[in-house]
Amino acid sequence: MRALTAALALAPLLVSGRPAYADGITKVRGKVVDLQGAPVPKVPIVLEGVDVKKKVTGLKTGKNGTYFIAALDISVAKKWKVIPQLPPGYKVVKVTYEIIDSQGQERGKGDHIPGSKQEFPDLQFALVGDSGRNVVDFLVARDSEFVAAVQAERQKRQEAGAAPPAASAPGAPAAPVAGAAPSAVAAPAAPAVPTQSLEQAKQLADAGKHQEAIEMYRQYLSKDPKGNPAVYYYLGKSLFETGDDAASEQAFRQGLEIKPDLKGAHFFLGNLYLRQAEDPTEEQEAAAKAAAEYESEALLSPDNDSVAYNLGLACMKSGQADRALAALEKAVAINPAKSEAYLKMASIYEDRKDTVRAEEMYQKFSAAEPTKAAVSFYNIGVIAWNENRAKDAVQYYRKAVEIDPKYAAAHRELARALMGRQDFQGALKHFQEYLRLDPRAPDAREIRDNIALLQK
Repeated sequence: MRALTAALALAPLLVSGRPAYADGITKVRGKVVDLQGAPVPKVPIVLEGVDVKKKVTGLKTGKNGTYFIAALDISVAKKWKVIPQLPPGYKVVKVTYEIIDSQGQERGKGDHIPGSKQEFPDLQFALVGDSGRNVVDFLVARDSEFVAAVQAERQKRQEAGAAPPAASAPGAPAAPVAGAAPSAVAAPAAPAVPTQSLEQAKQLADAGKHQEAIEMYRQYLSKDPKGNPAVYYYLGKSLFETGDDAASEQAFRQGLEIKPDLKGAHFFLGNLYLRQAEDPTEEQEAAAKAAAEYESEALLSPDNDSVAYNLGLACMKSGQADRALAALEKAVAINPAKSEAYLKMASIYEDRKDTVRAEEMYQKFSAAEPTKAAVSFYNIGVIAWNENRAKDAVQYYRKAVEIDPKYAAAHRELARALMGRQDFQGALKHFQEYLRLDPRAPDAREIRDNIALLQK
């Protein structure tokens, strides 16, 4: 039996503070209501890839008119259309969408009127993590009411004129309004054409057409370079989305020169530097710059959890663990649902070999995200295994597979921990379950060899 145990000896497993889910999996939700605001149930919803022949079907609105897809693979198509299959005699009057990524950044927001041809917008969904969202809502009407309803929606849009849309990022400034003071909220008496051009630019950006929006923002700024610093903010955002970091930084800096307390600008400058920190040769310096920008934004937006969370990430990358912990603690104090902050703190404590605090963070993550508790227990099990506490590892891995019986990696690690306890029958069972759940796993050959030895 000793020979068998030696043959199945395993190397310690490295832990990541973040579970290894598929990179392209996201969530989309929304609702379908009529002109009176009443929910429309049993409406089939189709998600259609724009650039590939890919459709996702099988969704329907529930009694409250809502639909939800928990696992949309956006890696197969860059843009998607969400199309409700309405019963005969009904049409969509308006589509309202909001796309917020896992870092709290707005990737798209607006209203779209499909018209009589029922042409739906191309939407580029984001990975939402625990704090973002992809929401697509529909307002529908009977054919007999459709034309009047569309006219009413267009009239509302026209009357809104220069009224600013909602803030689009942490501490975002009000939408730019021609001839208005930077802090204006209500639409002032301003020339219609510039106002409309800015609104059109914002709508283009919301629809993901950033190059067109950039041209319109620049045309406006060429005529009025200092009258409205918020235009530089929106220009910087669109440049950020196109990957033109140098021009984006310049736009945000110009806005801050005119209005030093321009909310959101420091946040996006931090995002720019954090993106640059992905290059290992620039990680320390760029991350330190990002942290400084987030600190500046925190003075303007002290109660914004995304600012605190991103500050924590930047401090982690720049090697400032104490500052990172303080920022992440602040993020969860502001927003207890910011559960990913607990995972980041857990990884810091793991690096410090403070397993007690690391386990505490995983437990807090489990409490905040009961549906993801299996991941927490898995990671706590890894800590125990790496500290040669096989008995504790078995306990935690077993809890993980009890919560999520389809968690393949947890079955594999439970089998390995059971080997450490010389429970060979238990190990055999969970190795077999691992391969059943993931027959094409990269280590499938190794696991099959282990199973063959256990069966002798």
